[in-house]
Amino acid sequence: MKIDTLAVHAGNHPRRQLGAVSPPIYQTATFVAADTDELMAVNRGEKQGFIYSRLRNPTVMALEEKLARIEGAESAVAFSSGMAATAAGVGAFVKAGDEILSLADVYGGTHKYFTDVLPRQGVTVNWVQSNGVGEIEARITPATRVVFVETPSNPLLHIVDLSALAKITRARDIKLIVDGTLGSPFNQRPLELGADVVVHSASKYLNGHSDLIVGVVVAARAHTRAVRSLQFASGSILDPMGAWLMHRGLSTYALRMRAHNANGMAVARHLEQHPKVQRVYYPGLESHPQHDLARRQMRGFGGLLSFEVRGSGETARRVVDRCQLCGLGPSLGGIECLISQPVTTSHYSVPEATRHAQGIFDNLIRLSVGIEAAEDIIADLDQALEAA
Repeated sequence: MKIDTLAVHAGNHPRRQLGAVSPPIYQTATFVAADTDELMAVNRGEKQGFIYSRLRNPTVMALEEKLARIEGAESAVAFSSGMAATAAGVGAFVKAGDEILSLADVYGGTHKYFTDVLPRQGVTVNWVQSNGVGEIEARITPATRVVFVETPSNPLLHIVDLSALAKITRARDIKLIVDGTLGSPFNQRPLELGADVVVHSASKYLNGHSDLIVGVVVAARAHTRAVRSLQFASGSILDPMGAWLMHRGLSTYALRMRAHNANGMAVARHLEQHPKVQRVYYPGLESHPQHDLARRQMRGFGGLLSFEVRGSGETARRVVDRCQLCGLGPSLGGIECLISQPVTTSHYSVPEATRHAQGIFDNLIRLSVGIEAAEDIIADLDQALEAA
């Protein structure tokens, strides 16, 4: 089935739900068993069933089925946040003494987790400044167990050649873990390109309504077993109400993504011609240095773009503050436009020297293009740029 159909029907089984078109919310902490034998059989995994919602919940399972089908994966594990998903998605495959090789151009929260938390657990994180496959390969050591990349990256929209990188990691028995949040499965399929595990901040495009904090790990079942084991231990499962809301929000996923793709391209093309804009970062533009790779690897380019204004960080701040339709706020992938300076939001916790090494300067603005009329978004940006 096409992703449009899967987004509506996957994980929803009316005949098992007393005919209900919408899946029920199992808003319960505990489930009772008929007797001790049944309880122990469920505990041992010999019988399908439920014991405690911190471990498994039917509403959450329905969402996980939908997410796995949308991604083209065997299995999915839903988490209480994107960072919880990243922590478990990586943590399932490393132990003390191992190394992770990560691109430096990753989400600020991921950078902080890799810098502040993993080293205390005895895991070394080595950083690669370039997103070129050759540079990544050159940094692999015998202790490398995971290569972690974000593509497209946040906020500079760098693209990693996943097919080429997967050949390298598979040959060395290294897990390739991809943060696919910005690509989203509608536009990009990392598992089909050779990745072992994909993590999403599902609060973004997958949910799309800026009302939930959700994460997901998708992979082959052999990999998600290890991830789910960590989730059981940490208690980071998604709650039933959140799962139901996201299940509902996903029904319009394909419609939203088409609008994001169209608006993102229209706004990027307009900004590229604006006299007060120095540079636009958007993989759908022919001027993007990896445009050809993006065209091969993606079917659309999403609604996130970044641009540098001509001037200082103060100029960028005035642009952001003077927007009216585009709200000042973090996050992305929602139905509404959001604008921000990465240095004050997503990458605030990243040291200035590190940001500059990544090419993230104070005059950079990140724009999450919503599904409003493209003309209205452009008009708002134009007035803000003129006023600043």
